[in-house]
Amino acid sequence: MPIARFTPFERLLLTSRHQADTAALLLLGWVLANQGPVGGDQRARLATLTRDFRHGHDLAPLLEIAVAQDLDAIQLAAEVLQREARGGYPFLRLAIALATGQGEPSPANHHVLRFLADLLGVPPQELAALYEATSGRSLHDPEDPSRQAYWQPRFEERARQEEEARRRAEEQARHAKQQREEGKREERRGKEDESRGQREEQQGRESRGGSRQREEQKRERRHHQPPPGGRQQRALQVLGLSPGASRQEIRRAYRRLAQAHHPDRFHAQGDAVMAGASRRFQRIKQAYDYLMREAS
Repeated sequence: MPIARFTPFERLLLTSRHQADTAALLLLGWVLANQGPVGGDQRARLATLTRDFRHGHDLAPLLEIAVAQDLDAIQLAAEVLQREARGGYPFLRLAIALATGQGEPSPANHHVLRFLADLLGVPPQELAALYEATSGRSLHDPEDPSRQAYWQPRFEERARQEEEARRRAEEQARHAKQQREEGKREERRGKEDESRGQREEQQGRESRGGSRQREEQKRERRHHQPPPGGRQQRALQVLGLSPGASRQEIRRAYRRLAQAHHPDRFHAQGDAVMAGASRRFQRIKQAYDYLMREAS
């Protein structure tokens, strides 16, 4: 005689201490699975709500069946619960608590709750009253995905997101272009400054008298440095220079610091970081302008 083959849920029912509780637990797991991914917090909540059940089983195999949406097992559980349960209100309270544990029930759970109420003979108006008493919110009719109005806001939101992504991409491209152009301008300015410095040095070599006079002025400035709190001292500290620095040394220090602290380098780090970089850059530029005037 062939051995009868049972499904996993049928084996759980055959070994259950209380078949109605086993069936109720599977249906509650079905509610939980329809609300979203079943994680550790959701499992713990289900275990807490069903701690008085007398089924004698571990939650894991029943949850696996529920998450797999095994409709044959769900139908069998519904038949067992309908046949053996006495009064559906306690069970429905548990189902509502699971469906609303993280806010509004999913569209699927709206239909599941109505199915369970009908299964247990609870009229719609009594289900609405039980829902409000359990969740503190009114029971609304689920949205109908077959209506155009259901999808219209989703289309509009997707179009808004695509437009926002396009705008961000254009802004990033425009900013990258500005950075490239600013880099080219800075490179041209650096070359012009270097060329100007070379011309000045050549002119100085051709004019010994002017060179001696400038050297004398430099020596004079070295012997008459302002006190540590003076403006020249502060400007030299900003550029990291020693007293008596030449115009070419001042230019090189300025170009190095300007490239490191230019605000455009910090655009991606937010307005606060850019504001700090802008203040540092202004101090560097002011110190450079002052020292170049004093060195002329």
